Parts: sequence; structure tokens; C-alpha cells
Amino acid sequence: MLIDMHIHTKPKSPCSNIDPEDAIKEAIDIGLDGIVFTEHNKYWSLEELQALREKYDILILNGVEITAREGDLLLYNFNTLDSKLIEGLPKAIEIRNVIGQNNESFLAIAHPFREFLVVGIGDLGLDLNEVLNMPIFDIVDGIEVLNGQVSRRANRLAMSVCKKRELIGIGGSDAHELIQIGRCITEFNRKIRNEKELVYELFNGNFNAKYFRKK
Repeated sequence: MLIDMHIHTKPKSPCSNIDPEDAIKEAIDIGLDGIVFTEHNKYWSLEELQALREKYDILILNGVEITAREGDLLLYNFNTLDSKLIEGLPKAIEIRNVIGQNNESFLAIAHPFREFLVVGIGDLGLDLNEVLNMPIFDIVDGIEVLNGQVSRRANRLAMSVCKKRELIGIGGSDAHELIQIGRCITEFNRKIRNEKELVYELFNGNFNAKYFRKK
């Protein structure tokens, strides 16, 4: 299954120009099997998602992108989250403590090296060992190693850090415009029907992050 795990829509993500139903139609048109809505510090209700699921023949899953103090975090398979927590610039460890360590939820760093589009590690006064020893990597389950809005150089660095830290690498477009949907995806070896199965396959390594959409 081909799933774009990082899509923003309006009005829940004010920075996005994508209507949710247009996102679904676009995903179908380009050959995706599923999408995950990962709005900024907000998430879809089950009722809202169910209405879309009944209307379209494609997997539509719920996620959230949380602006944490250490950077942006992607969270998959959660029940309810305190809006004051996710909207209040939490620490990553606070999110970890809420979801626990039971492999039922999946927490990943989104586009960890986006700033390196402009500057490199050396320009920031860091070396690779310092990056590898950042405490955030002890808190998360994975890293978004392929992000459709950053350079391939930034993605290669994310991939390298992910392998060295033995974390789980995922892919998503980070789309804010229709044309961006599907740039990077995660391909799963087995059929997925819900968020629980998505997380299960991630922890069991039955997937591969890849580039997908060329135009």
C-alpha cells in the first residue's frame, strides 16, 4: 500500500491551501492507496473522518503534527490529546509520557534537518556526533527520513542519522498544496485498515519510505 503520511489541509492547518476532499481526490488520481491528515496541533474527530471514509474509496487516517520545543513531531494512533498540551509548545518528553512506551502509538521527528537547506552542520557549529547524541533521539520512535518539502541533501542526512540511531524511517509529502501530495510516501507490504495497523507495521519494519510523485 502506498500511503502519504504527512498532509495538511485547511482550515485546520491555516498554512495549507488544500481542501480535504480535493486532497483525497488528488491522492486517488495519482495512485495512492491511503493518506494521513497531520494537521498542525489539531486533529480530526472520528465523526469527521468517518464521513469522508464513507464517501471515498481510499484509506483515510488520522495523525497530528505537534510543534514541540525540540522541533515538529508526527504522532500516529492516539486516542484523545489535551488541546492545551499540543497547542502549548510542549516538550517532546511530555508527549512521550502521555502516549507511553507500549508501541501502540508512533512518534517521529518531522523534517529534522529542514534548516540545512540554507546552512550545514558545520555552519551551526555542530558535528555529526553532536547531532547523533541529541536527547530527542532517545524519546522518539522514528524519523521522517523522506520529506517532500526539503532538499534531498536534508533527507539524506535524516536517513543517515536514522540508521545510526537505529530508529524507524518514514516518508511523507508534508503537502500544503495539491501538487505536493505524494512527493514522498511510505510503501507498506501489507494491507492497512486503520491507525493501529499502520503503527504495527511500522514497528515491525514491513514498509519502505520512498520518493513517488515526480511532478
